[in-house]
Amino acid sequence: MGNAISMIGCLIMVAIGFLKRKKQILIAQSVQCIFMGVGNLVLGGISGFICNIVTIIRNLAFLKFKNTAAMKIFFILLQFVLSIGTLSAGWISWLPIIAAGLFTWFMDTGSEAKLKIVILITTLMWLTYDFYYRNFVASAFDVMTFLSNCMGLYMILKKNK
Repeated sequence: MGNAISMIGCLIMVAIGFLKRKKQILIAQSVQCIFMGVGNLVLGGISGFICNIVTIIRNLAFLKFKNTAAMKIFFILLQFVLSIGTLSAGWISWLPIIAAGLFTWFMDTGSEAKLKIVILITTLMWLTYDFYYRNFVASAFDVMTFLSNCMGLYMILKKNK
């Protein structure tokens, strides 16, 4: 059941790789996180579920309010505090938290290329996490997301030449 729910989020995740504007990416990612979070929860990935919920709140806040260093730190700490009790799987449980922190810190970069690079790195973290929790649909789509973001990065770099 968790893989089926994740499938919807995965389809959105791949499409995000072709988006170029930050606002589009954040809105689409929020919708994706609803499905991915529930899929994580069903498969036992509690830190992944919490990460997705905090990501939705963060994205909505950053779309409405100016993204400041204080807000970024608040959301990174919120992620950590809410997840601290869910780290039963050891280091693997830290991957969503690290990925969310990394994305939160760099999401306001003025460089769409740099944002794509951060997405590439965090996607690799989620790939490891999803595979561990046997979310094979999400794992397969993580690979496709990585590739689509490579293509998105290529398109951005090509446009900027």
